[in-house]
This record gives sequence, structure tokens and C-alpha cells, in this order.
Amino acid sequence: MQHYQNTSNTPKDQDKPPQSGLSRELSKEYCVRLLKVAMRYSDDLELSGLISAVEAHVSTMTRQRFNPGLNDASYDVFRKFCLKGGVQ
Repeated sequence: MQHYQNTSNTPKDQDKPPQSGLSRELSKEYCVRLLKVAMRYSDDLELSGLISAVEAHVSTMTRQRFNPGLNDASYDVFRKFCLKGGVQ
């Protein structure tokens, strides 16, 4: 499933996502804005799928490489929203 529309006419560019030529900071901004758009227009089922996909990606990142900051930050978010006594 293709998640973006690439309007390039060059065959070698057809499989490249639109953010591939951006700097790291602009790529992050693109990702944040794209996620905000997806969340804004998601119904409950789509939102649940989006959350599951992001959770799975973060879980994969923490398994593939040692990153205590990512591990701590993701647990903090989980604790704040999912454990008893968190956001109601």
C-alpha cells in the first residue's frame, strides 16, 4: 500500500518518498505534520490502527538498538496515558 502520491515522471524517483531529499529536521517536521493530518481525519478504528503502528515502531526501535532516552520517554508516555492513575 502506497501512503503518498509521488508525481515524479522519472522512473528512478517513483519509489522514493517525498521527504527523501529533506534534511533530518525537515523530515521530522514533515512526519509530525503528516501524523497530525492522519489523526485529524481518522475515525476511531483508524486512530486505533495509527496508535498501534506507532507503538509497534517504537517497540522495534527499542529492541534494535540501545537507546535509554527512547525507552524512558516511551515508558513515560505509556505510564501517563495507560496506567491506572494517569490521565483520565
